Amino acid sequence: MEENLRKAIDDFIDFYNKSNLKKEEDELDKEIENDKDLSKLIKEVVGDGRVGSSADENGEWVKGFNEGCDYSICDDADAVVITSGAPQKPGQTRLELLGANASIVAGVCKQLKSHLNDHCVVIVVSNPCDVLAWVAYKTLGIDSKRVIGSGCVLDSSRLKQEIGDDLGIDYRSVNATIIGEHGDSEVAAYSAASIGTTPIRQYYEEYKGISGAELDAHLEKIHYNVWHSAYDVINLKRATNYAIALSITRICKAILTDEKVILPVSVLCDKHVLGGKAEGVYLSVPSILGANGVEAIVAPEYSKEDTEAVLKSAETLRENCAKVQF
Repeated sequence: MEENLRKAIDDFIDFYNKSNLKKEEDELDKEIENDKDLSKLIKEVVGDGRVGSSADENGEWVKGFNEGCDYSICDDADAVVITSGAPQKPGQTRLELLGANASIVAGVCKQLKSHLNDHCVVIVVSNPCDVLAWVAYKTLGIDSKRVIGSGCVLDSSRLKQEIGDDLGIDYRSVNATIIGEHGDSEVAAYSAASIGTTPIRQYYEEYKGISGAELDAHLEKIHYNVWHSAYDVINLKRATNYAIALSITRICKAILTDEKVILPVSVLCDKHVLGGKAEGVYLSVPSILGANGVEAIVAPEYSKEDTEAVLKSAETLRENCAKVQF
C-alpha cells in the first residue's frame, strides 16, 4: 500500500511539473499580492469547500474575512460567490452533480434572497455551473444580468496557455475562447481566435507550416488537453481548487472595480445571442463585466461548425434544466 501511495504521489508531482498548474498557482499568488485591497470589497463566499482550501496556507490573504451561517452579513454585499455543493469524483462529469447540487444551491439562494440589495451580483461556481446559475436566477427572481456562472473563464485561460506554449509565444498575445457548457460539450471557438490580429489558422499555416486536416487534428488535440485537464487534476489530487480560485478572483475584480472587461462567463442568452436559438439558456459567451454584472453580451459571428457545436451544447444544457428539480 505504501508503495502504491508513493507511486501516486510521484505521478502527481510529474503531472504537476508538466502541466500549467504551477503557472496557475504563481498567477494566483501575483493576483492576490497585487490586489490585496480587493478583499475589502468582497463581502461573502457561500460554501468555500475545496475552493476555499486554496487560501489555507496563506492566512494573511484572508484577514478580515469572517465565517458563519448568518446570511444577514450579505445585506451590503457587492458580490456573493456560491461554491456550495458536492465535489466532483474521479470519472464523474459535471452534469452528473446536478441532482445533488441543484437542491443545495436552491436552498442557499432561498436563504440569501431576502438579504440581497439592488446591486449585488451573484456568481455561481458550484458545478454544473451553467445549469446551477439558471437555478439561482429562477430562485432569486432578480435581473439575469446580476446572476452569472463562473463559466469557461478558466477553460479559456488554459486554452490560451496551451496555444501560447505550442507556438512559443506569450499567452497574452493569444485571443481564444471556450464557449458553451463548462463541461463535456464545451466548444473551442477557433473560428474567432487569433494570434495578435492574425486569425489562428492563418498564423499556424504561415509560421508553423500546418494546414488542412493536419491543423484540424492539431487544434483538436490542444482543445482535448484543455477539456481533460480538470479530470486529470481530480484523478490525481481529488479536487480542483487553485486554478478556479484564480478565475473567481478575476471575475470578482471585474465586478468590484467596474472594469468593463470581456470574459467568457456563463450568462442567460437572449434573442440576440446565437440567432436566438439558445434563448433562455445559461452558457458561456464573451460578455462585458462591470459593477452591474453583465453589461453586454459581445459574442462574435462564429463559423457554421462552431455555431452548430455551441447550439448542441445549449440543447444539452436546456435538457438538463428541464429535468432538474429544486
